[in-house]
This record gives sequence, structure tokens and C-alpha cells, in this order.
Amino acid sequence: MNVQVTESGTWRRTLEIEAPVEAVNERLDAAYRKYSKTLSLPGFRKGKIPLSVVKQHFGKAIQGEVIQEMVGEFYQDASEAEGIHPVSQAEIEDIEFEEGQPLVFKASVDVRPEITVEAYKGLRVTRPASTIGDDHVERQLQMMQDAHAKEQVVARAAELEDVVLADVEELGENGDPVPDHGSGDQSIRLFKDDEGNPVDFAEQLVGISAGETREITITRAVADDHEHCDHDHGEEVQKESVQFRVMAKEIRERVLPELTDEWARDVGNAETLDALKTQLRDEMQVQYNQIARQRVEENLIDALIEGNPFEIPDSMIETHLDNMIESYKQEHADHDHEIDEDAMRENGRDQAEFSIRRYLLLNAVAAQENIEVTGGDLDGHLAEMSQRHSIEGPRLRQILSRTGQLDQIYADVKTQKTFDFLIANAKVEDVEEVESDDG
Repeated sequence: MNVQVTESGTWRRTLEIEAPVEAVNERLDAAYRKYSKTLSLPGFRKGKIPLSVVKQHFGKAIQGEVIQEMVGEFYQDASEAEGIHPVSQAEIEDIEFEEGQPLVFKASVDVRPEITVEAYKGLRVTRPASTIGDDHVERQLQMMQDAHAKEQVVARAAELEDVVLADVEELGENGDPVPDHGSGDQSIRLFKDDEGNPVDFAEQLVGISAGETREITITRAVADDHEHCDHDHGEEVQKESVQFRVMAKEIRERVLPELTDEWARDVGNAETLDALKTQLRDEMQVQYNQIARQRVEENLIDALIEGNPFEIPDSMIETHLDNMIESYKQEHADHDHEIDEDAMRENGRDQAEFSIRRYLLLNAVAAQENIEVTGGDLDGHLAEMSQRHSIEGPRLRQILSRTGQLDQIYADVKTQKTFDFLIANAKVEDVEEVESDDG
């Protein structure tokens, strides 16, 4: 097979392929013989049609089928032999074939950009400081305490942090209940904010007593029939005011459990309250470290992209968007809403381009630094997964191999090793971040 590769653009490659006549004739002869045994013609017994008759009556159709198959096969062989890594479907053109002559055709594809990453060592990035203080632990302990509160019925009006058991009806503009828009025995907690003030509807229900009915107004987002389409950043969400009739049946006071060693054993699997605090501190530190690592990785990618501009084949972006849409369809196969693919493509294009740049840059750094995944790397990662999911190692590997996820895990480990290298060679500055009011 003769192959000539020409560049017809930044990423476009055209392969001019000439398949040897011997290979073509061999495939055609095999096809003629196969069809001579299966075709039916008046005057001939099935399976006994001479090859000359097969060629006379069906030659063009058989040739067309065989040539199409061979074009695909020879293109695959040629692209592999020439080290072509296509990122688009091949466009086949100028197919030339005459019996007894070589098969000649052209295949044009977009290829993955070959990039050389510059200045990927010594990148200046920031990392959020992530030391867990006593206040973090106390806040987490309070959340656990709150989650395990018990409720008891009280014979008084509702106060903040109480729970009102009520039947609730949504009211229309005319003040009448909206059919099928009510619920019975609904528990409504009267939350307060960090300053101790009632939030939203709570202010309207403070002071209500069992047997009392009140009408309250709540502002909520307008229902969107196209939930699958992400709103554009900065697009204001439409809101509406809705009236509800609340018929209180019980007022329940929430009683927080006492923070004791016994409680720590019951809810936290810790021997003492102090041990539970240490456990919470360690768990939160792990989470904070993961967040800090993720932030550093994001900052490194931003720095790499800024310092290494290059163009991306549009076909790569389109393929990425195709995969994104197909994945969305599979995840929402049981939903009955229509999918606005045009909107998804438009809204997802920037993210697709970012993901491709990230992928290409990390792979280029790995190639330039000869970063590879060893058997020990993979075994270590699988051991962590085995422990995390409580699945024996051999069975986990079997499951991942059967579902085709092992290759993806290999790629993930390689990505993490590449980030390890970048971080080790970066100038990382720890920056104290101001916490938001919501923690």
C-alpha cells in the first residue's frame, strides 16, 4: 500500500492511498465466490452459479460493496501506519477503481493538535489556606446536634426554631384553593438567620397556635418547562408571589440532645466527645485539603492556557458537544421533555473548548516529561477505591474491566501524576480566604 500525506490546513491531513491490485482482486474474488453460493438465478441451482454469470449480473453491486469495505479498512491501516490520530470522521473522496487496477482514493481528516507546552515549570499560583480551627469543629458539631434534635408538642404559640405541623393549600388569584396544590401534615420549621431574625415565611408564622389558620405570601422562582437548558450567566431568574393558607394542627418544640460521650458513641461511632471532635477535625481537614488541591489544579490550568495559546479544530469541539448531548439524553431517557440541542451546543461551547485545552495541555506536559502510569500506581489507586467502596480488589478490577472503566481510571491516574509534577515545580502561595456568612 502506498500512502502520501499532505497538510491541507493547520490540523487537516489528506491521505492519498493506493491499495495494491493483488489485495483488491483477492477480496473481489472471495466476494464473487461467496455470492455465487447464496444468490438465486432462474436456470441455475442455488450455489452453482458460475463466477462469470455472477460478475455479469451482480458485478457492479458486489464491487461497490467490497470497495466501500476496503476503503474503510485501508484508511484505518494507513492512518495507523502514518501515525495519524484523527479527531474527526474521515471525508472520503476521489475513489478510482477499474478491475485489474489498484484502488486509489483520498481521505481527509482533522488531527489532534501537536503542541509543545512552554514555561510549565515555576508557575505562580495561589492555594487557599485550609487549617481547621476549633470554630469549624464546633459549627460542624452544632449541625450534627441540630440534625438529631427531637420534637415535642407544646401548648403555646409558635416561636422561632419551632416546627408547625399544618395542612397547607396554595391559593389562586381569586383566593380559592388551587386543585392538587395542597399537602396535609406538612412540617414547617421556623428558621432564623445567623443574626437570630426569622427568614422568609417564618416571620409570617411566628405566633400561630394550634387550630389557627393564616394566609401567607411566599416569593418563589417561576417554574421553567425547559430545566435542561442552563440559564445564561447573569440572566435574572423570574419570580412570582404565591399565597398559601396554613392551618396549624400542632406546635412542636425542637429539643437538642446534650453533647455527652454517650451521644458521641451513638451518632459518631467515637468513644468520647473529644474523640468525636478529633474525628470531625480530621475529616474536615481531608475535605479542605481536597478543595485546596482542586483550586491549585484549576489555577495551574488557567496559567497553562494563558501561557500557551493555540487553535483547536472545530471538529474536536463538535465531537465533544456530540458526546455531551448523547450523555445527557441517556441520563434523561425516562423524561418526557424535549431537548433543545442547539441551545445546549451554544451554552456548552466555551466549556467544551476549555476541557479540550486542558486535556491537550496535560497530555503534552506528560509526554514532554515522560510521565507514565506504572502497575504500582494503578494498584495503589485501585486499593484506595476498594477500601472506599468496600469491594475486594480482584472483584473491583473485574467490574471495572468489564464495564470499560479501567482505561478511564488509568487516564485519571496519569492526570493526577501530571498535576503532582506541576505542583512540585510551581511557586504556590497559600492565601487566607475570608469565609462567607453561610460558611
